[in-house]
Amino acid sequence: MVGEGMFVDMGLIELDAITKAYGAEDAQTLALRGISFIIERGEFVAIMGPSGSGKSTLLHILGLLDRQTSGAYRFDGKPTDTYTTDELARMRNERMGFVFQSFNLLPRFSVLHNVMLPLHYSAVPESEWLPKAARAIKSVGLAHRTDYPAVQLSGGEKQRVAIARALVNDPMLIFADEPTGNLDSKSGQAVMEILEKLNNDGRTIILITHETYTAEHAGRIIKLRDGRIESDTKVERRRNT
Repeated sequence: MVGEGMFVDMGLIELDAITKAYGAEDAQTLALRGISFIIERGEFVAIMGPSGSGKSTLLHILGLLDRQTSGAYRFDGKPTDTYTTDELARMRNERMGFVFQSFNLLPRFSVLHNVMLPLHYSAVPESEWLPKAARAIKSVGLAHRTDYPAVQLSGGEKQRVAIARALVNDPMLIFADEPTGNLDSKSGQAVMEILEKLNNDGRTIILITHETYTAEHAGRIIKLRDGRIESDTKVERRRNT
């Protein structure tokens, strides 16, 4: 547990005694039970744990998709409970990128239009949408698929499109929720190599996974069990061969 006064410009993400309860007071379920940690800018952190450990709940709070029941969360130095709903939405769109196991692409839309979607909700001038999307698509090696509808892509290509979409607003932080869960080992390895490169370029990566092999690409592994931190360990990253 981090003591009082922990919030002194210490990290990009700062959690202090976070809890999350569901249900009425007389029948509450605690999904998170006093979670405290700091994630510095530029870290690659894997969050692991069995089903029901609190991984998804923690992701939703970290990604500003839900609010904690108690405790304090600062993102980039500001308490998240001071943000309005509109400010939270803007933070998610401009400062964070999300990559999910199920890709969440619009199947009939082209790769280009899928990647441009977040720009519709941003302050980026429309004249910049096409070049920004093109750069993001190129960065994941899919320039040759720009005009393909998403439905025609392989699973690995769909996940790379999802990563490009997460990158298009140039966020400082990428959340990857089981990004290799629907992929074969070769495609999964390609996705992890892209996430490593993004981290090497300076972006903070938070990976949610149950796969030890995938977690070993991170430099730090936080293990959850029953809503608590079981361990928080710096590790030697797996080297790609």
